[in-house]
Amino acid sequence: MSLNDKTSKIVNVTGTYTDGSGQNQFSGPWGIFVDNNFTLYVADNRNNRIQNFQPGENNGKTITGNGTPKNLQLNYPTGVVLDADNNLFIADNNNSRIIRVIRDDYQCIVGCDSNSSSTSDKLNNAYALSFDSHGNLFVADEYNHRIQKFTLATNSCGNPN
Repeated sequence: MSLNDKTSKIVNVTGTYTDGSGQNQFSGPWGIFVDNNFTLYVADNRNNRIQNFQPGENNGKTITGNGTPKNLQLNYPTGVVLDADNNLFIADNNNSRIIRVIRDDYQCIVGCDSNSSSTSDKLNNAYALSFDSHGNLFVADEYNHRIQKFTLATNSCGNPN
């Protein structure tokens, strides 16, 4: 299959072509992820939020950011992905950390003290993230000019918040 603008139908899924913070607006959509149910997740960078769009819906719901859940404040999120258990992971770029959202709570996974560094347990502007088929988390560490691989153990992520 190839994309040919003369024969392929290109559809605007959501967005208004103008900057904004409404349910169908973005201010710098960076990272996107589509799950098995075709739900669209968008890292809305300058609105400091993650939006969730159900299939066929133009209006999204803020599921993370701006104090949701439990006072979580994102700072220019750039990446979003779900793991095999449907937990949401966020590359929180300017906070140089990776956040995992589970139901109505969150946990910091990497870079939890907000101090960027080049040590293996720190990031310097987490940019993008992805899982492999074994559950390993790969993170693009922007200003350290590296890709890091993290193996997440079920009991090693610490307490929420």
